[in-house]
Amino acid sequence: MQAIQFVRSLLCVGIALFAVLALPAQDRYEHYPIPTGERQLFLDDLLLGAVHNVERVIHQPAKYEGNPVLRADRPWEGNSIQIRSAPVWDREDQLYKMWYFGPHRTGLATSSDGLRWRKPVLGLREHEGSKQNNMVVVEEDPEAFIQHVILDPNARPERRYKGLTGWRNRRPLVSSDGLVFRLIDVPAIPSQDESHLNYDEKEQRYIATVKQRGPFGRSVYLSTSSDFESWTPPVLIFHADGLDQELGRRRIREHLANPKLYTPLINQPDEYNVEIYNMPVFPYEGTYIGLPNFFESSGRTPPPHNNQDGVNSVKLAASRDLRRWTKVGNRGSFIPVSDFDERNLDSVQILAASRPIALGEELWFYYTGINRRYNPDGGGAGGIHLARLRRDGFVSFHAADEGGFVETRAIRFEGSRLFVNADASEGEVRVAVVNARGREVLAGWEPEKCAPIRGDHLRTEVQWQDRELRSLAGKTVRFRFHLRGAHLYSFWLEP
Repeated sequence: MQAIQFVRSLLCVGIALFAVLALPAQDRYEHYPIPTGERQLFLDDLLLGAVHNVERVIHQPAKYEGNPVLRADRPWEGNSIQIRSAPVWDREDQLYKMWYFGPHRTGLATSSDGLRWRKPVLGLREHEGSKQNNMVVVEEDPEAFIQHVILDPNARPERRYKGLTGWRNRRPLVSSDGLVFRLIDVPAIPSQDESHLNYDEKEQRYIATVKQRGPFGRSVYLSTSSDFESWTPPVLIFHADGLDQELGRRRIREHLANPKLYTPLINQPDEYNVEIYNMPVFPYEGTYIGLPNFFESSGRTPPPHNNQDGVNSVKLAASRDLRRWTKVGNRGSFIPVSDFDERNLDSVQILAASRPIALGEELWFYYTGINRRYNPDGGGAGGIHLARLRRDGFVSFHAADEGGFVETRAIRFEGSRLFVNADASEGEVRVAVVNARGREVLAGWEPEKCAPIRGDHLRTEVQWQDRELRSLAGKTVRFRFHLRGAHLYSFWLEP
């Protein structure tokens, strides 16, 4: 997998990692509770007490060599198909199901393994005089297309599938089988032409992120619901800023200079602009992760298109409360565009599906890839792609051979076993336990007393000589992870 190294800049990150970093004075000694079984990642700085001689690294998921996993090959699909909702696993049918759309129509694809997909004939909607196709339908509006579908296994049978429809504004709908949907008689969620839908299992709420205008143009607004009927008014939660504008100008100049990348057909430097096209938001291990689509525009296109040329790619964001967001690392692409050639459909626009699916010890990210943004001749094609990441592998802290450490803020826990997800193939990881103020290593808990962790491990236990972690349960301490030639992705406690 490719990695983007952390930019050592206060401007980009807000913390310096060459020196020891401390939390604000009012928070420095306040303990943070660590829930047992919940993995702790390093997407933001909430858990950091101090770091020394380490760097934060963003890890890009590896694109599947067989991409695209689904192409436009049916008469109703035109040249391009897209997704916004991730595939779901239907336990009753023992199949993955994916709802995707072409020109104003929605189809269903199924798979047993997430790689090989088929398009079953459903016989529900007519196209060019035939119902021999895989299109799903909305009862009250045969011409409607459905942008989002989620499977709610705890819902009443007639509402097992939920979705949103509407070219402008999003109308909630439900279905018992995921094939025939019906509208719910509730107000639409105000939106422009982009949105995302997810369900937060822990908080038992539905999350809709919709596109509306904000600073610098297209921005992300949040609306939530506990019953899928009453939705909160959308509020602005994520938008581009001045640094994004500078990074966007660099990106456009890079595309203009690099013959391997897409060259925008429109190049108006005075019109360069960065906007947030959409952003799926999903819960992951006690935090919320966003996959914002950054649209880096190279200028406006002439009539009748009246839009913008440029490049879309997916970046990484994190939040603890859905409203305050961190743009992770150096704001580099999490899923970047591929080289511009006839083999790659994902060379100009990449739009992530709503969330990854967990398969074994990997996270599978499905996304739309399109090889044009603006084409006056009407060409261009798009398909559905896959990229795979190790579990918890969004970011890591890394130390080179000379070593460094990551120290948590003061924490309190009830577990009795500490685990890490770490790649120490070229070095090792050891852990020390430090007092609440971070000044003294507790006797018997020194890094020299910790059994070294070597090799690449998605889950391995940390152990000390003659010490059991259960003796510290309920006390306020800090963990200091000593790294040498290693990446630390996450840690967690178990009973």
